Amino acid sequence: MWDTDKTVHSPAIVNNNRSSEIPYAGTALTANGTIYYWRIRFWDSDNLVSSWSTTSNFRMSGPPTAPTSMLVDGQSNPLAISSTTPTFSAIYSDPNTDSATAYEIDVNSNNTFTGTVMWATGKISTTISNNNRSPNYTYAGTALTGESGTTYYWRIRFWDSDDLVSNWSATGSFVDNFKHIFISGVQMRGVQIK
Repeated sequence: MWDTDKTVHSPAIVNNNRSSEIPYAGTALTANGTIYYWRIRFWDSDNLVSSWSTTSNFRMSGPPTAPTSMLVDGQSNPLAISSTTPTFSAIYSDPNTDSATAYEIDVNSNNTFTGTVMWATGKISTTISNNNRSPNYTYAGTALTGESGTTYYWRIRFWDSDDLVSNWSATGSFVDNFKHIFISGVQMRGVQIK
C-alpha cells in the first residue's frame, strides 16, 4: 500500500515530541469499512534508526450493507396484510459498526419501481444499532383497501452515522388483501353457514 522508505521529515522532530502530521501518499484507500495497519520508525541526526513502533490500525469509513430479512407485518412477502397500514422492517448492518441514522422505503406497483409510486418516504431519521432489526415503520402512502388483491413491491435502504447510504435491499412484496378466515359447511344452533 505505502512504504516511504527513509524520508527526511521537515521540520526536524525534537526529542520526546510528537511529529507533525505526515500525509498519506500511497495507493488509494478503499472507503468500504476496510481495516488498515500501520507502523513508523525514525532516524536521528546520527543516522541511527529506531525500532518499529507498535502496529496501529484504522478503519476506513464505508456504507452499510444492503438491508436483509425484510418483513411486512412480521412476515416475509405475505399474501395478506393485517390492516391497511402494514408495517415494514429489516436488518441493518454496517461493516465498520456505525449505527443507522436514517432510512428510506419505496412501495411501488412494479417490481422494477417504474410503476405507480404508492409510498416514497424520502430520507427519514431513525436509530438502529449495528446488526439489529429496525423498528416497524408504518405505511403512510396511497390508501390500501385490503381487498384489491394487488401485489405491491417494496425496498428499503439505510444511512449510517457517517451519512453514507447502503444499496437498496432486495425487492420484497405483499398482497393488498386482509387475512380472512373462511368457514364453510358448519352448522351452529340450527343455523347453517354456506
